[in-house]
Amino acid sequence: MRREFTANALIPHGHHQNWDLIEEIIRELERLTDQWQGAETEITIKGKRDLYGSYGTLIDAKVGLGDDHRDVTEVDISRIERDGDESDMYASVTLSKNQKDTSWVFASGPVKRDCEGLVRTLQNFILQAINFPDFVRMHSGGGDGIESRLQHLHSAVKSGALARLASGHGDEAVEEACKSVGARLRRLSGLDDDGASLVTNALGGRRLIQINDGVSKTDASEQEGYMHLGVALFRAARNPRAHRPSDPNFNTDEVIEWLSVASALHRALDRAKGLPPTR
Repeated sequence: MRREFTANALIPHGHHQNWDLIEEIIRELERLTDQWQGAETEITIKGKRDLYGSYGTLIDAKVGLGDDHRDVTEVDISRIERDGDESDMYASVTLSKNQKDTSWVFASGPVKRDCEGLVRTLQNFILQAINFPDFVRMHSGGGDGIESRLQHLHSAVKSGALARLASGHGDEAVEEACKSVGARLRRLSGLDDDGASLVTNALGGRRLIQINDGVSKTDASEQEGYMHLGVALFRAARNPRAHRPSDPNFNTDEVIEWLSVASALHRALDRAKGLPPTR
């Protein structure tokens, strides 16, 4: 049964006009929903004296506004998966200026856990982007080298990791990378497990997710190796961080090394074969 979830996050007055912030939210929204086949990003802008319009991209929105500096009162960013005349999954972020100066994040879809996680992640991302604006400069190449150290990472890991490392949340960067691997394993295998159990059942035994053709001992060894790599990621990286307070004095090198493990698993899944159809 389809369920819907909502969450609220405080947005200081005027941040709805921060184009750098909006661009980062769009990138994070697309990263979180990149498993949605055929998804589209839409932007709607509203303002004083009926200044409004629908735009397919942020560039179109900027061009549409042109030199008109009238106050923008609301920006809606939506990520929608199209399926015929219906939309199976839908996520939306609204930056609005109202009496409470609030922004809300909305998501709907068939899997409760995925929707709740998406809402929480976007909510935290928006607040971190506002409280730690330096991360925007790091995205644009003006940081202290963190961005260059993350360039090798898979896209499913990189953008979320950069934002969290820039805002001083190394443990959260590792946890989010683990979540991205888990979400992809569930989608590709059709399982509803989590953690080491999910990895073992998806990559071992019946090989619900096949990293290679599985016709030689080398193939079998590689498949088993990625299974153990995934188990190590969840047991040694995610689990300790999920059961302790976040460490503000985290070891950056260690964090990046675990992010690289998650990235390696994503690249293996990029070439996975013989996957069962998802429903």
